[in-house]
Amino acid sequence: MRAHFDAVRARLNADPGLAGKGHDSAIVDAGGLPVRATYWILYGGGPDVLDDGRLASPQAFGSDAEYVYTVRCVSPTADGVRAAATRVLSQMVGFIPIVAGRTCSPIRLTDVDDVQPDDSITPPLYFADCELTLISSRA
Repeated sequence: MRAHFDAVRARLNADPGLAGKGHDSAIVDAGGLPVRATYWILYGGGPDVLDDGRLASPQAFGSDAEYVYTVRCVSPTADGVRAAATRVLSQMVGFIPIVAGRTCSPIRLTDVDDVQPDDSITPPLYFADCELTLISSRA
């Protein structure tokens, strides 16, 4: 699981416009206020499905796996979110991660949400989620 996540995160950080802007959660300053910057958060990690496609085969940790990753792009402007999402998709769609002992499919786009304002803060930050799917099989 971790190797797949690390490969996806490394690919995002390979883009100069995304490098160093990844976080594990929304970022806040020392006073607890949201940081007004453009950044991304990578969600996911565990496989959503484990299945070898054989009726007589029990599910196992090493089974073929489907991973769904969500990349949330955050920015002070809606256009900043669109620019970050464009970079995310250009890095990820069609990318084939290298994971030892596994054969991975090209990552495909599952969904992109509309840009939304987070009106719980003033002025609002904007965000959108890009959902990506990766299929990983035994090598």
